[in-house]
Amino acid sequence: MTILILEKTEDNSQLIAEVLAEYYPMSDLIHCRSIQETLVYLTVNEGVSLGFFEVELADGLSFELFQQINVAFPVIFMSAYDKYWLQAMPLNAIDYLRKPIGKAEIIRVLDKYETLGKHFLQTAIKNRPDYKTLPAKDRLIVKKGTNYYVIQTDKVAFIYTESRVVFLIDKTGERYIIEKNLSELELELPGRQFFRVNRKFIVSIDAIMSFKPSFKGKIALELMHLSKAEVSISQENAAQFRKWIEG
Repeated sequence: MTILILEKTEDNSQLIAEVLAEYYPMSDLIHCRSIQETLVYLTVNEGVSLGFFEVELADGLSFELFQQINVAFPVIFMSAYDKYWLQAMPLNAIDYLRKPIGKAEIIRVLDKYETLGKHFLQTAIKNRPDYKTLPAKDRLIVKKGTNYYVIQTDKVAFIYTESRVVFLIDKTGERYIIEKNLSELELELPGRQFFRVNRKFIVSIDAIMSFKPSFKGKIALELMHLSKAEVSISQENAAQFRKWIEG
């Protein structure tokens, strides 16, 4: 994903970039300092997923961008003042951060962006007329080093997220990076074969070595290639898991 940082001060720009590098390690970060520089970039580049826009810039207010070009991505506005809040809200804004900004605030708004993105993705897919007849994916594109590979879904053991990166473990124990989030994969993978056990794991039925009741109605799974760690299913998902595993 590409994230555009429009910020005139080096300290804020660097802080945002550092948090983004942790939250989205695979992202491309574009830095601009003025309206004019941003216009030049957006005129010849597409595919920006998210913007962090300082309101007050040396050559005007960043709101002017929306009058000169189609800004087709969500924006997090930033300012030392509250007075621009009402102007910002109609302009693709998903939040308005009051300076000085801390790391916790940036993480909070990125969590919000993720939550909204997953909601709209699931809604869009489920509202498609052909939703119930959409074929499940039988292969996935994964990455290891600088190389990309195609892996058949029946070769996948489990998929998990760690430090904002999504990893795929195949049945031989090889680990790859996959450039999708778990919510997307949950909708795309064959439901008879895969189950979203919690926020961090999607597992193949073939990868489950054993399972047992755990604390407070949870279920603990033992997975192939992860035998030293148990993966927990919440009490809320336990009944659905039992139905799924019985076929």
